Amino acid sequence: MRAALVLVVLATTAFSTQSRAACLPADITALTYSSTALAPYNPFSGFSPKSVTVSVSASKACSVEVAVLSPSVPAQMTGAGLLAYDLQGAAGASILYQGGNPAGTVHVDIPGSGTPGSATLLVALQAGQIVADGAYADTGLTLQAFDKNGAIYTPLKSAGMSVAGTVAKVCQFTLPQSPQLNFSSAIVNGLPNSNVSQTVTFTGVSCTAPTVVQLNGARPQSLDSPNATGGFDNFIDYIASAVFNSASAVLDTSAQTQSTSLGRSTAGGATVDGTLSVNVRLRAGRPLLAGRYQTTLTVTIDPSL
Repeated sequence: MRAALVLVVLATTAFSTQSRAACLPADITALTYSSTALAPYNPFSGFSPKSVTVSVSASKACSVEVAVLSPSVPAQMTGAGLLAYDLQGAAGASILYQGGNPAGTVHVDIPGSGTPGSATLLVALQAGQIVADGAYADTGLTLQAFDKNGAIYTPLKSAGMSVAGTVAKVCQFTLPQSPQLNFSSAIVNGLPNSNVSQTVTFTGVSCTAPTVVQLNGARPQSLDSPNATGGFDNFIDYIASAVFNSASAVLDTSAQTQSTSLGRSTAGGATVDGTLSVNVRLRAGRPLLAGRYQTTLTVTIDPSL
């Protein structure tokens, strides 16, 4: 028979580590933060949170909790519209509060005089805020350092704080379920029928700024007959018109391959869930060579044009 013995040894040191002392208001010598200037915001794509470093200096080694006082939660940057955002700790919990004790904070250990302690804050914006383009800012924030003893928060030092950014000029729309137009039935006895037209509608058109509408396309060419012969054409001209609010463009492939609206969709501001319609009709022409015809018509809405 064998027996297993487990040996447990508890080793102690001659000195124990003590927790950092509490900070007093007179101990805090500086409360600063790094740049809060944000990258341009595109509501139709993901936004990576901006990392901001908060630094706290003190005349002795101690610990503090840091939160941000805001007139509103979530906070809002003001420009041509309102852009909501949040200030969070590294784990993603909000550290904004409107008064009283903050629900969330970040912890900062200060090593001692001459060596500041630091923590990382995140400025986070939710996607999908369709507001007018331009500069936005929030100058009404207060960065606040606290001593925390149980549920008691004692203010130690505060500093004014601001966040600034821009909203990019961008648009987005939903692709139609049937983006192909088949005009086979509009060819009668080999001749294009100019009385037949078809319309494609783009829904969910949203823009942060007034935009132009642009059409790009060439006449459909025969896929089977590269050359026109004997009074027959191997191409079909068409006229396309696009309308988005106040912007309209007309493309006639007998004379051009690109057309851009002279006016813009609106006088200013953002557009949410608008509709863009594109109508296409064939131009009358000579008899066509038998076969297949195909081309691509590109519809563009771009506020930067």
